[in-house]
Amino acid sequence: MPETNEAFEPQNCISPVPADPANLDVARTGPLSEATLLGRKTHPVAADVAQTTGALPRSEYRTMAGLLGGYALLIMGNGLFQTLIPLRMLNAGDTTFAVGMIQSCYYVGFMVGAIFNRRLIDRIGQHRTFVAFSAVVAILALAFGRFESTWALALIRFLTGFAFMGLYTSIESWLNGVVRNERRGQVFGSYAAINYLAVGSGQFLLNAGDSSGNTQLSIVAALFTAAILPVTLLEGWPLRVSDAALDRMPSQTWKESILALKSSTPLAIPGCVLAGFLYSTFYSMTPVYLARTGFSTAELSAFMGTALIGALLPQWPMGRLSDIIDRRRLVCRIALVSTCLSAALVVFHQRHFVWVATLVYVAVTFTQYGLIVSHVNDRTEPHRRVAVTATLLLMFSFGGMVGPFVASLLMSAIGPGGLFVFNGISCAMLALCAAHAMGKTQPA
Repeated sequence: MPETNEAFEPQNCISPVPADPANLDVARTGPLSEATLLGRKTHPVAADVAQTTGALPRSEYRTMAGLLGGYALLIMGNGLFQTLIPLRMLNAGDTTFAVGMIQSCYYVGFMVGAIFNRRLIDRIGQHRTFVAFSAVVAILALAFGRFESTWALALIRFLTGFAFMGLYTSIESWLNGVVRNERRGQVFGSYAAINYLAVGSGQFLLNAGDSSGNTQLSIVAALFTAAILPVTLLEGWPLRVSDAALDRMPSQTWKESILALKSSTPLAIPGCVLAGFLYSTFYSMTPVYLARTGFSTAELSAFMGTALIGALLPQWPMGRLSDIIDRRRLVCRIALVSTCLSAALVVFHQRHFVWVATLVYVAVTFTQYGLIVSHVNDRTEPHRRVAVTATLLLMFSFGGMVGPFVASLLMSAIGPGGLFVFNGISCAMLALCAAHAMGKTQPA
């Protein structure tokens, strides 16, 4: 999601800031202080001491182990949940438009969550936010199997989106606070690779039972609940410290945050909105496309799983490449490749071609969000990371809300191939936005 211009030293991310200034000379090896992430500035002496402790790359990953383990389980469950919903609805006789509308409600919840969850994280911290919302989404997954009303399902998807916004904000604001600018692309590439490995693995669980029953929903709820375990049992989450040792930083309104992003990183807002189009439409409407073109549930499960696991392969290499060259240039070139693949999928519908072209499309297109987020965080001051992360997620959520709705209209009007018409237009717009951003500002 977002980006910046001030380097963030990882030393601040592995040491709690002591509440008592008299203890500042004591060696510290604990987790990151939340003060750095929650819009506050550490005491000057504490900051100086923190810079004296070196952090090796290996220690960065060790610090993230609990977070990434819980994240993997959470995303595995959500990947299964996202694909299971359209299959259950189609089996129940719902229309393509109804599927798109209910899936869009997930991202409406994202947007509302962006407004409220930032304050919640400020109040209770990232750790407890993760635990609380993991329990909430487990309950909602089970509730989805108890209702048939379209409005009830829409409400459940809305609440699920609200909860996942809190989860993603807590995870990504902490993750972006841990890494230095020169390693941001590699670390975020690893984070994205875990995402696609987990969400792809979740697709194969579709075969665990009848998609019209509740077996898979029970599995989803179990995975959401299990995500709490590594986060609570392993180190790596920040500790709260006494406000007496901190200086409050001035807060920004949503309008101020958006205007600041628009000024400092022109690609941030349109890039995240268009990424929301592409990502949400794939998860929400690709199962509909496959079902409408004759794929069985087993074939659909294999297709979605293979595509999403394949998406992890370019994540780390692309992240490393983006640490060397301008990230915006990569965004532009990848978007052009995705545009060409989408156009080809509109014309050619042979089963083997759909497999190959879609696998390549997902592999390249699903690097875009990580590139855009890394670019924004290269230009974000450390004390603004939670606010910027929430703002970028808000923009992504807006795209996620609109994308499935518009794609479902196109698919209803011109057939399943309307999905790729929508994708091609979105990718072309992303390439234009990246080119415009390169022309407007100097490369970072």
